[in-house]
Amino acid sequence: MNFLKLFTGSVALCVLCACEGNEVVLAFNTQNVPPQTYYFESSLNAILPTADSVEATPEAMNTHLEVRATNTLLTAYDDGSAKFQLKIDSVDYKSDKRTVEEFRSMERYMSTEHFQFKMAKDGAVRDPFIEDSVMLGTEALDLIRIFLKVQPLLPGKAVKLGETWERPVEIPGNSGKTVVYKSFTLEDCYVHDGVQMAKIGMNLKYKEVADSTSDLRMESNGFIVGTGSILFDVTHGAISTVRMELTGDLSVNDIVANSVIPDMHVIQKIKLRSEF
Repeated sequence: MNFLKLFTGSVALCVLCACEGNEVVLAFNTQNVPPQTYYFESSLNAILPTADSVEATPEAMNTHLEVRATNTLLTAYDDGSAKFQLKIDSVDYKSDKRTVEEFRSMERYMSTEHFQFKMAKDGAVRDPFIEDSVMLGTEALDLIRIFLKVQPLLPGKAVKLGETWERPVEIPGNSGKTVVYKSFTLEDCYVHDGVQMAKIGMNLKYKEVADSTSDLRMESNGFIVGTGSILFDVTHGAISTVRMELTGDLSVNDIVANSVIPDMHVIQKIKLRSEF
């Protein structure tokens, strides 16, 4: 038993030293990964500007979304990529500006969605789409956008501690594609319970483009920016956790109500955790 403990500890120490002293290969497992349970959480706080007085208390809107989903490998391809399905298991949505009937109805719609996508070993996602979806027309409930915001893009080569890489990602929309500019830095690498983990810092920025097909059209004034941290399970080639905070100013045009809200400040916090 003492020999086994010593051997296990020595292996972990060798992996850790190799990670600190040499290069680390970061790659998703796209060939034989077992089903994962994903826990998404998104909190959106929108602060509306006051027009009458600088001393007036600004009005705010808060929404909170929690989703549990199962991510399953459907098909592994010879080029190293794979097709996945993210099936919604449960939804909990709250908003202080909607009735209980409204957000219960949204929960029922979202629970029927099946999100499929193709992914390469570096995390690049192609052809994402939601089956049987009802267009809800709100940023807080757009699962594809939430997923693609937090999805890390790996460098496609070995990297050292402190090394930075940049990768853009395109998010599909009804009015075209939104380009999100992401940069990553390998901040730490360590072994926890025999599993090699990498801590990756992430920064991103993008411009929100108004959806011309929606009755509620949001457009950003300048860039929406975000910072976050990713724990990547190097041993199993999978995301462990992601935390991200986004801030920016939006103009909201309500076509039905014929009203415009300029300079609405938005703060969105997104969390993702996965389990095998």
